[in-house]
Amino acid sequence: MTSPLLPRIGRAAAVVVAAAATTLALTGGASADPTAASVAFKAEHTDRCLSSYTAGQLAWRNTLPVPPPNPVTAVKVTGEVALRNITPCAPPANTVAVAVFTAYNGRTVVDTERQGTTSATKFEFTLTVPLVPTPVPVPIDRVTVQVCHTTITPIPEPGPITCGDISTYPIA
Repeated sequence: MTSPLLPRIGRAAAVVVAAAATTLALTGGASADPTAASVAFKAEHTDRCLSSYTAGQLAWRNTLPVPPPNPVTAVKVTGEVALRNITPCAPPANTVAVAVFTAYNGRTVVDTERQGTTSATKFEFTLTVPLVPTPVPVPIDRVTVQVCHTTITPIPEPGPITCGDISTYPIA
């Protein structure tokens, strides 16, 4: 004769296993970081004929198994960049809006990423620390965001570039 508790224990174990599998799938296999934070970002640029913006979320994460204080070693960036003609004037042909994201440690650039569009584009990527063999990882202490306008021209003549103000987001 089997115990009446066995079916209950089996159901409870199944729930625990399902919850663990869901957590693992949602975090991409990484352990949950209780200090992870997210902040909204926005940067804009307007010139004679065009207006551009980028907006979204920066999520700080520690991807290394190190004891506290956990350094931020990755910043997940999700959002969009858009280029708009705001006036009746004709912008230069082949104009592109470029959102530039730069991760820093002090004055040192740790990683950079550019997202460009001729209309509107959604994006998702991760800024990460370089994989160098050091006992202590170089943490990211801030991310800057800037939007620029340029034109696509044949190489070797790059198009003129104008940029908006730099928005800075320190790691809290």
